[in-house]
Amino acid sequence: MIENVIVNQTVNQVSVVENKNEIKIASPGPQGPRGRTILNGVGAPAANLGIEGDFYFNTENNNFYGPKLSDTTWSTATVIDIATTSDLGKIMSWEIGQVTGTSGSYSVVLQHNLGFHPNVTVKTSAGDVLETGIDYNSINQITLLMAQPFAGTAYLS
Repeated sequence: MIENVIVNQTVNQVSVVENKNEIKIASPGPQGPRGRTILNGVGAPAANLGIEGDFYFNTENNNFYGPKLSDTTWSTATVIDIATTSDLGKIMSWEIGQVTGTSGSYSVVLQHNLGFHPNVTVKTSAGDVLETGIDYNSINQITLLMAQPFAGTAYLS
């Protein structure tokens, strides 16, 4: 904090006096709430395992449970069989002829039909990972925006 500025025009000098403030914390604050956890094990989760909001992965059959809606049971949690669910992600490729646009503003539209806004990783046909702009047109379609047209693959999850 600047407390005082003195201007002496006789000798063309400016003096600044600064007061340094210190902040001292006498004691730490209270412990925050426990974060959500992804638990795992062989077989279905025991009712008393975890708390509300937790998730569970069954390593025996690849079932994913969660979130736990009550501290006392997993029976109301959504269960997804990851081994047989094919709509959790998608790999989509395009050719240079599918890219539209001109002069530094190119795009390609991908209809993925996943029903959600996925994470997207883009690779060129040479295998280089690129950062592109992504417009989420809907929960089933994205548009990749690029400065130069290229053929590539999008990994959606």
